[in-house]
Amino acid sequence: MPNPFNPSTRIVIDLPVPTRVRLVVYDVKGGLVATLIDGHTSAGRKEAFWNGKNSSGARAVSGIYFYRITAGSFTQTKKMVLLK
Repeated sequence: MPNPFNPSTRIVIDLPVPTRVRLVVYDVKGGLVATLIDGHTSAGRKEAFWNGKNSSGARAVSGIYFYRITAGSFTQTKKMVLLK
């Protein structure tokens, strides 16, 4: 995942076992911007792409965003920067 990125970025997840996965993007205020994955997923490498748009299809503004991966009992949050 390039960071900063413009206009889109790739997020890679390696799952050791099949599990329910939720991958969401939040703004710095904690507001939900987009849901990239939400459901049961098979084991293996998964790629999700965020096109820099919110769930309504509007372009997100330049700034700091966070993505949160929840897979089973595992949770990870990372920062990313959208530059236009």
